[in-house]
Amino acid sequence: MARRPRNIGKGTESLIMRKHKICLNWNDNYKEYLVNMGFYGVHQIGYILSDKALVSALVERWKPTTHTFYFPVGEMTITLEDVAMLMGLPIDGAPVCEETRATIIENPDWPTLIEAYLGREVDEQTFRRRSKTEIRIRWMKEHFGTCPEGADDETVKCFARAYMLMLLGSVLFTSRSGDSISVIYLPFLIDLEAKRKYSWGSAVLACMYKELCQACNEPTKQIAGPILLLQLWSWAHFRVGRPQVREGEPEPKLRVQEGEEEERRPVGYLWSGRHEFTKNTARNLVHYRDVLDQLRQDEVHWQPYETHRPDVPAVCIADENLWMTTSPVIHLQTVETYNPGRVMRQFGKFQEFPPQPTAPIGSFGCFGPPNARSAARRRRTDFLDYWRRREEFLILEERVYDPARYDAYIRWLNTGAALHLQSPAQWSVGGTPINKLQYLPTEPITRLVSNKIMEMAENTVEKLNGELADGDGMRAYMLDMLRGCSDVLQWIGVNIGANPTFDPLRMEEIDNQMETDGEASHEASEEDE
Repeated sequence: MARRPRNIGKGTESLIMRKHKICLNWNDNYKEYLVNMGFYGVHQIGYILSDKALVSALVERWKPTTHTFYFPVGEMTITLEDVAMLMGLPIDGAPVCEETRATIIENPDWPTLIEAYLGREVDEQTFRRRSKTEIRIRWMKEHFGTCPEGADDETVKCFARAYMLMLLGSVLFTSRSGDSISVIYLPFLIDLEAKRKYSWGSAVLACMYKELCQACNEPTKQIAGPILLLQLWSWAHFRVGRPQVREGEPEPKLRVQEGEEEERRPVGYLWSGRHEFTKNTARNLVHYRDVLDQLRQDEVHWQPYETHRPDVPAVCIADENLWMTTSPVIHLQTVETYNPGRVMRQFGKFQEFPPQPTAPIGSFGCFGPPNARSAARRRRTDFLDYWRRREEFLILEERVYDPARYDAYIRWLNTGAALHLQSPAQWSVGGTPINKLQYLPTEPITRLVSNKIMEMAENTVEKLNGELADGDGMRAYMLDMLRGCSDVLQWIGVNIGANPTFDPLRMEEIDNQMETDGEASHEASEEDE
């Protein structure tokens, strides 16, 4: 039975995140091998805290049928360009799947492989209970915590493979288990001399799509996979939720000179471990829902990587010719459609609507009963052929984005795309008290506040440009500013009560009332005469 889409506003709980820290110590001797495999950029970024509320708010806007997020400004998605530029992962290469692994080792015997390529014998503490492919993080830390000084090349390779397994299992392909990582990627790490042999970027994107599709359906309450990619993508395109650099820490730079050697980092490094989240209590799921509900197109960084291209490593832009392929992306048993044609503005290109079909086949994942999975495996050979011919399925669009068509695009999206995102209640200025446990968009009140503040700022500029020539003008201006502050505070529910700050307003009201009463008395006496 198909699962129903998660309803926005049904509760305010964030999803459970499944990711770990890389608990193995880094050794500079690993660098050559990580560069060859294409993982060095992910290592450079390091560990970043998860923002559960932000991830949950994004998941709610994911539409599995199109593999896009739905925002007020239009559709957006994570693309192959995002994966390459943010994390420095290679896009070109063989797919990371069972068929490719079979060409290396047809029927892997996991204990034997671990002993051969990690150099450690396994025991009952190695594997997670009732699992033949998930090894315990505790076992990895015990045996590969620190590479011995003066280790020979083979030992260094074993430790480098262990480090990469931890990186894969803790950052890129996290599972829903909290204490283990998968060893199924070990066959792809055997030849450490081969340079960028596999398309780890497309595999990560396929895994991300699958996790988003699963997480946005009830009753799922957790999300795994490359959560770091989702957060980096959001921070690159939106200001909301971006962490701040810790006090006293230097601002991260993508290109630095370390002695005689230049070091370049992928764009995701801009939000490296030097950052921290603010302690603002507004950073919660309801807050992020409200902000995304109010998103304007001028608040979106549609092409965030243009200024960074001269500073990123070569791997980030080496495969840009494939960023707009429509070939499905593959990760192990999962195949997902990739639809750059729906988000052409992210590439600075002309947006057709409705978009042309972007994939020669439908998307599918190997879920369900065993017979369904067997049928999927038989069909996957067709999908592999599409990836091998990925350059044949490129979108060749020379026209640039046309902003004059934006309003028509939004009308099409709102009518033809059947948006299912609905708010359970609407804000009413001056209405009944708000239940804070509900999801209530703050659009009207936010517009009132922002417009009032802008009006006050414009008046201030006018006055500062020479209109405060006399004392009466200064007093009138100050009273106007005070009225504006009073209005804004009352709009957002602050009771100014007997606050002495606003005494001048009350004195003016008394003066005005006395003046009005005096005029009325004078008029009455004139009538009597």
